[in-house]
Amino acid sequence: MAKLIVDVVVGGGISGLCSAKLLTEYGLDVLVLEARDRVGGRTQTIEDPAFKYIDLGGSYVGPDQHRILHVAEELGVETYPVQCKGKTIDHLYAKAHEHDGSFSTWNPLAIIDYLNVAYTLDKMCDTIPLEQPWEAPQAIEWDHMTAEEFFNKVCWTSYCKKRMVQNTHHAMAVELWEISLLHYLWYRKSGNGVLKHSSADDAEEEKQFVGGAQQISNKLKKRLGDKVIVNSPVLQVNQEKDHVIVTCKNRNSYQSKYVISAIPQALLNKVSFVPPLSPLKNQLIQRFPMGSSIKTFAFYETAFWKSKGLNGVILSDFGPIHTSMDDTKPGANLPVIMGIITGDQARYFCNKTQKERKQAVCEQHAKVFGCKEALNPVHYVDKDWLGDEYSGGCYVGIMPCGVMTKYGKALRCPIGRLHFAGTETATISAGYMDGAVRAGERAAREILSKLRKIAEEDVRDVKDVLTPRHVTMAQRCLPTVPAFLVGSAAVFVLGGYLSFSES
Repeated sequence: MAKLIVDVVVGGGISGLCSAKLLTEYGLDVLVLEARDRVGGRTQTIEDPAFKYIDLGGSYVGPDQHRILHVAEELGVETYPVQCKGKTIDHLYAKAHEHDGSFSTWNPLAIIDYLNVAYTLDKMCDTIPLEQPWEAPQAIEWDHMTAEEFFNKVCWTSYCKKRMVQNTHHAMAVELWEISLLHYLWYRKSGNGVLKHSSADDAEEEKQFVGGAQQISNKLKKRLGDKVIVNSPVLQVNQEKDHVIVTCKNRNSYQSKYVISAIPQALLNKVSFVPPLSPLKNQLIQRFPMGSSIKTFAFYETAFWKSKGLNGVILSDFGPIHTSMDDTKPGANLPVIMGIITGDQARYFCNKTQKERKQAVCEQHAKVFGCKEALNPVHYVDKDWLGDEYSGGCYVGIMPCGVMTKYGKALRCPIGRLHFAGTETATISAGYMDGAVRAGERAAREILSKLRKIAEEDVRDVKDVLTPRHVTMAQRCLPTVPAFLVGSAAVFVLGGYLSFSES
């Protein structure tokens, strides 16, 4: 017999728990069902006396990610700044290039090319409505083109193309050929653009949480008490006329007025829905794969990279690691380099043993840092998110060509008494912890509106807007590479003509 409650939230990650938190604040009886033996979803923190703690999943927050920072402050979770003092290494063309600015090249054409393409992307982003990207003037054209096809057309230098590949690995854990240009642009706009994140001082990785990111979910679970049930994979959601029955793998069932699904869209395929999901939603969840990433941690006796004037950051197009950072916690005994293997490299290394991954990662560290000490870490940990049963990958779901314009309308649209949360459904900070909070609260407000506890116009949070981007005059007036070459040639010819005339 079903246990009677008001609202069931499927998924005990940040998004689902924030849905439940808001609903309980309005006096509703809520139950959260989590498949794993822990809460946190794509955030997972492990502890050890030697290194204190590490985040195997989501970890970083940026200055514009106000909702997750607000929730953390409310729960008493503090942040600390990420230390990036020292030189960064661009691992391009299988060679390490040290630099302490935004660019590892002195080639003015390459720099102009990259900045011009980034500014062009931001201008394209400006034409895309966050809530209805399929309504963009060039939505169909951009959705029928991969991001790789676009960059092959607009990037004049190999440096610019490689930097765009780096950025995509870093931001989305996919290859350029996997994602449609429209979804790429929408995702970047959701994160406030491309140029904004060309500066290390204003990036998504500005801060981390003291004690780890999973604390957010753990403290929300503690606040909700026995309203959170773990080890409860949901097998079926059965909608009746005036209620919903949710049945778990352990055969427990719960009756509620509404249900919020806060799991990745692709994992909805593991749940039986009665009646079936709408045709478009059913098709969407078959076309919305997760990104591919493995997060690695190599611990050393000393921070040898600091003695070489380096900050531990590697941006690589070679692999296996595409992005690395010094992730040593304040007061920890063991320095650590965190690395992320993404895209094709992740799909290759997920079939290797942890010992083989450790060897490949440390060999890359040794080569890029130019230090044999990197070959012999005192401890190594990694997390293969591709094999995680209840995430299916990381960081975020991505849409291949044609999906957003044909099926995007079904992404966050409620189906009867079933509503959808999860960071993929956010309009701002999609893919981030901040987006998870926003999406969870939006789904909760949809139900509150149906229950007439808030007005319908209050479902969309008036604070849910992007922070305005600052564009300099230099960026506005930057020429393309062809224009720069033509202009330079014209100046050269004119100079030669004037010199000849004077003689």
